[in-house]
Amino acid sequence: MDLDVSEVDADTRDYDVQQHKTEIYAEFERRLKAAFPEGYRMHTFEFGLDTGWHEELAKS
Repeated sequence: MDLDVSEVDADTRDYDVQQHKTEIYAEFERRLKAAFPEGYRMHTFEFGLDTGWHEELAKS
């Protein structure tokens, strides 16, 4: 089933992420559990389109 993400160009990685969000999150969680078998706590997590906020960090 394709999600309607009309604001995202179908040829971009963001589009792929939106279409496969469940599988991507499951793999992310599997890798976290493998990296931290003793457990981990994540205070915040945002999953979605790249907003480019990290580009400001490079300028600092």
